[in-house]
Amino acid sequence: MTTILRAAFARSATSIAIGLTLSLAAGAGFAAGDDANLEKLGSFKKTNTPPPKRIAQDPTYIANLKKMLTNVKMPDGFKIDVFAVVPDARTIAVSRNTAAVWVGTRKNNVYFANDRDMDNVADTVEDFSPSVKFDIPAGVCYTPDGFMYVVERNRVMMFPAVEYFTEGS
Repeated sequence: MTTILRAAFARSATSIAIGLTLSLAAGAGFAAGDDANLEKLGSFKKTNTPPPKRIAQDPTYIANLKKMLTNVKMPDGFKIDVFAVVPDARTIAVSRNTAAVWVGTRKNNVYFANDRDMDNVADTVEDFSPSVKFDIPAGVCYTPDGFMYVVERNRVMMFPAVEYFTEGS
């Protein structure tokens, strides 16, 4: 039995090592232009990146979405509404005070939706960290201590104090 477990563990460890090597090799090529900006971001310095691109919130489209939501049956005590329209949305992470929401995609963007007046509707939706070249950032996670993790195809990135620092000149 012990021999079987050892052999299975060796195969698993080899598979993990091969997968990690391939991921790192793919990531190195994709993120090559990011190094200078990542170093600046890591030191909380300006990247001289233009302000993030804002995503327009079309009132007619939102009204149509709200109309469709009336057909969704919710359990007692639950409510559904539109917070923001975000292109290619995949996953979300919500800040401690619920005013900041980050949205991961299957493309190359992470979006930041901000509800400054706390009315449960995003006031702005814009690119998050536009100087970083994301590669399928499908996973976003906000930790209770204020760190934002973005899980991509080729790496996991951590952004500290993300609620308080935004990128752009």
